[in-house]
Amino acid sequence: MTAPAEPGSVVVGVDGGGTGSRAVVLDPSGRILGREVGSAAIVVPGAETASLEAIQDLVRRVLRAAGLPPGTSARVLVAGLAGVGREADRKRIEIMLGATLANLGLARRVAVRNDAEVALHDAFGEGPGILLVGGTGSIALARLPSGRTLRTGGWGALAGDEGSGWSLGLGAVRAVLRGMDGRGPATTLTRRVVAAFGTDDPAELVDRLRTAAKGQVAALAPRVAAAADAGDAVAVALVEEAAGALAAHVAPLVQAWREEESATGDGAAGESPRLALLGGLVAPGGPLRSRLLPHLVALDAVLVPEALDPARGAARLALSI
Repeated sequence: MTAPAEPGSVVVGVDGGGTGSRAVVLDPSGRILGREVGSAAIVVPGAETASLEAIQDLVRRVLRAAGLPPGTSARVLVAGLAGVGREADRKRIEIMLGATLANLGLARRVAVRNDAEVALHDAFGEGPGILLVGGTGSIALARLPSGRTLRTGGWGALAGDEGSGWSLGLGAVRAVLRGMDGRGPATTLTRRVVAAFGTDDPAELVDRLRTAAKGQVAALAPRVAAAADAGDAVAVALVEEAAGALAAHVAPLVQAWREEESATGDGAAGESPRLALLGGLVAPGGPLRSRLLPHLVALDAVLVPEALDPARGAARLALSI
């Protein structure tokens, strides 16, 4: 029988995204003691309190789910959060979250990472590989054979997120409005999009969009893909553009991989980089996966079949701290 973990020796990993969050508790040997899911914990500038509250609630519940005594404090907590791609944002949230969880007695030490970083760690540990995230947002991260890390994308809703659920949903709304104006072709997306926002009038979409959460807009992506599968030309163009945009995140990382191999004369030169996919758009059964895979095959990347668990990756990172 496995001995119970000392309460003060456990670590917690959190994966906080735009549509939900997940947490895992590990004992010092890496054994999973508990899991929990919670509300979105994406970091939105000016609304950080919502993210902090979602995380503290999730951590409290996952420690309870692990069967630990009341008042247990994790030795280390690593949170991989969407919305902290800039170093200044990451440090600021790390300080805020660390103070919050310490004051509540939930974690003695806190480290904040980008959500892609903890997923990369779950996929490849400290080894080389490339991760492409296609979910509410989009980003790609690579650890090259030398150990050097590179990133593409992850610049957020205003400046980036190309190929993401957010981008695809926003593109659908724009296409509907153009069609209503006569500046674009009519599309079956009109009825699909207005239904998703609970209105019969496309003109009301602007007001609905103004108050919609990022995840609500991203949730339009499956409707766009369904319209494309049904032959809607506007939807087909949108999903093909999104698939190409996601692949464009990977292309420069593969190029850097090849250039590094050529420069070092590594004996592994010529081997295809391993690529892991994460996010609702590109996971098995995801609405963009079948359209994305041909682009990735053309890049000569080898797809990792295993499902990723970013919260577990965050917890494994915590073990090394």
